[in-house]
Amino acid sequence: MFVVALRKDTFSAYPTEVILDEDLFQLPFADISLDRRAELRKDTKLLEREWRDSASLLLLVAGKNNVLVRPEGGLHWRSPTELSSELPEDAIFLGVTESEESLFALADVDPSLMGSHEEAVFCSLRDIALSLDAFEQSAAALAVALATWHQQAPYCPHCGQLTRPSEAGHVRRCAGCDATIFPRSDAAVIMLVSDGDRCVLGRRIGSANGRWSTLAGFVEAGESPEAALCREVFEEVGLRVDGLRYRGSQPWPFPSSLMLAYEAHAPYGDLRGNEEHHEVRWFTREELRRGYADGSLGVPSTLSAGGHLIRDWLERGVDN
Repeated sequence: MFVVALRKDTFSAYPTEVILDEDLFQLPFADISLDRRAELRKDTKLLEREWRDSASLLLLVAGKNNVLVRPEGGLHWRSPTELSSELPEDAIFLGVTESEESLFALADVDPSLMGSHEEAVFCSLRDIALSLDAFEQSAAALAVALATWHQQAPYCPHCGQLTRPSEAGHVRRCAGCDATIFPRSDAAVIMLVSDGDRCVLGRRIGSANGRWSTLAGFVEAGESPEAALCREVFEEVGLRVDGLRYRGSQPWPFPSSLMLAYEAHAPYGDLRGNEEHHEVRWFTREELRRGYADGSLGVPSTLSAGGHLIRDWLERGVDN
């Protein structure tokens, strides 16, 4: 079992520890130590005070998923009042640290306001996430996910009028019909299909030559993740799943997915591809290890659930 130690103050919504089943991966962006303190999002006066507090911290986001980082590594947190003496309407309240420091984010800040922090640079969260600790991964994922959503949701889906940020950046409010619009998270399943001795990997359209990955697909309306897994496997490679095991979940803020990771079992059989892949095929563990060694085969990094699924399968057994 994995035991995750969490904050112990009486104000936190989170327990002092969470015991995770040993079957579950501890995936990037999935750490639960960030206390989002959702009950404070409507308290504008309190958030205004927190914005001006010298202990509060601010993360800047640029473009779709770029965050400000220090040259030596780690997120570059600023003092909020370096950017503005007053709480901006589009400021995002991320939550609090274990020492009760309030965390904020701002997107698309004018570079001229960078001041004396020219040594800090914006980097893609996808590129630097594995260099961050689990807490900073979660904070950056929340900041990037909400910043991207605000860019993509300026109009009300009900009446078409403009919307404005509300509740510390966690909702948008329509100026026309007063509807409340929440961020969306698109559920998707990602699965390693195996018959025990071989696994199925695909080389997706648009991927680099020699780059192989697990199967994946979005959960459709009115569909359970398990049903989506069975459907996607059949649609993508023509196999019928006869067993599955849940391995964990991972927010994927590129732009707004929630990945649900599974191992799936299917009897060995001929594969049929579809328009999503250049090629799909079975691999033995020895073939994967040999491909790693000679550089002819690449798989996702451990940033993604797919990378964890493949490596765990490789490490757990030997070919018969």
